[in-house]
Amino acid sequence: MRNGVFSLIVVVLVGFGFADLAAAQGQGGRGGRGGAGAGFGRMGQVQLLGNPQVQKELKLADDQIAKIKEVSDASRPQRGQRGNNNNQRPTEEERAARRKTAEESAAKATDILNAEQKTRFQQIRIWTEGSRALTDDEDVAKKLGLTDDQKSALKTIGDESNKKRGEIAQGMRGASEEARKKITDDLAALRKSTEAECMAVLTDDQKSKFDALRGPKFELDQSAFGGGGRRGRGG
Repeated sequence: MRNGVFSLIVVVLVGFGFADLAAAQGQGGRGGRGGAGAGFGRMGQVQLLGNPQVQKELKLADDQIAKIKEVSDASRPQRGQRGNNNNQRPTEEERAARRKTAEESAAKATDILNAEQKTRFQQIRIWTEGSRALTDDEDVAKKLGLTDDQKSALKTIGDESNKKRGEIAQGMRGASEEARKKITDDLAALRKSTEAECMAVLTDDQKSKFDALRGPKFELDQSAFGGGGRRGRGG
């Protein structure tokens, strides 16, 4: 049961863009908080494509899955070279190197998909990013025609949510199963309220466009995220 609660917390954190902290929980709590670009967006495309649930949704062939795993495995040594094992946050240079590796790996992985799969994958990305897609995905912002005022309002909402999320998640280290469950519920509630605030910034037309960009609903299951032994995080 404890593992189930932990897996759920990891999914909430990653889906909420707190990928670094989610990873840290699997290492005894070490590591710094994820920045605005963390999560399943540009930094997590290979990880997302390595998820069995996503692979099933995209109807990937066995050879495609194998190729994606190769891309994921190839990216791991480069990401592990920073050797940051003493609670130190990565330097800006290290972050830049990781972003570059992630972008290169993501490009290689998405090239494995056919046109239909690429379209659905972009929809899945938006679903997993949630409201973060409005602030972190320039393509989404452009297609919705967000104004500068809207971008500013969304950033303010996101920054405040990040602050609250960090405060909630800090209690996770060494917490009991009951406490972790409450943290999970609190993070889920925060994500829901944040998304509602962000959607309120959009016009009705923009909301319709956003729904169209997302396509059919996709909800990432925590067991699918934790299963399969695929932990490639190269992009």
